[in-house]
Amino acid sequence: MNHKEFFDVLIGNPPPEVELEIEIKCREVKELPDFVVKDYCCDLVKHVRLQDILLVAALVRISDTETETELYRLERRLQHYKNQKKSGLIGKLKYVLFGNRTKK
Repeated sequence: MNHKEFFDVLIGNPPPEVELEIEIKCREVKELPDFVVKDYCCDLVKHVRLQDILLVAALVRISDTETETELYRLERRLQHYKNQKKSGLIGKLKYVLFGNRTKK
């Protein structure tokens, strides 16, 4: 499945195979007796809720990874600046003007 197909599924345009599978499941549920339908619906609600929790956890994990990456970059820049601060006036000027640190 390529990116375009993946986003079509997210937006709400599933492929024909998935639509057929959904239609078959709907017809199977309509043929079940009432007490079985109630149990099936309860299981379905649980399953959908667990999928929602899984997706939220995945999104949180992705956003945390981006935040950790940005934090790492900022810490490195801070470390470079601290190293330049120790090097004196010429090192500070080089850091401000050129953005690179002096070699030790």
